[in-house]
Amino acid sequence: KGSGWKMSAVSSPRGSSYEDAKLRYIDVATGLRKGTVVFNSAGAHIPKLGAICLAALHAFQLPNCLNLYLTGRGLEQSAPPHTDKQDVFVLQTCGSKHWRVYEPPPPQARGDADPFARGKGDDVLTENELGEPLIDTVLTPGQLLYVPAG
Repeated sequence: KGSGWKMSAVSSPRGSSYEDAKLRYIDVATGLRKGTVVFNSAGAHIPKLGAICLAALHAFQLPNCLNLYLTGRGLEQSAPPHTDKQDVFVLQTCGSKHWRVYEPPPPQARGDADPFARGKGDDVLTENELGEPLIDTVLTPGQLLYVPAG
């Protein structure tokens, strides 16, 4: 049986202090050779990204979370097909990335699966279940892509 998208730690704390828990460049570089490195809630920890979160909060009057995804050069796929519980804005800041966005699979296709968590954990979501992409594009620096939840 296959599996969906699973995240794993890039490194482990080397001690009990804050300094020991910080990621090092070598940790990120090693992680990039294996796939995409995800910094969840980066906007809460990096002041310049926090400013973007505050601007989005002001503009949309909704809470938000800014995650940072770094994908190694030449990696064909940074994440397998999956659904998300939240709306997603993708801002391409450097390099380029090919994106395919599909209509969510019908919930009755897997009645036992959370329709907003398909393709994650032990659930596999194949491209055969998705049909033709609604969006098939390459993002370059400065371009923005909006993907609604689902």
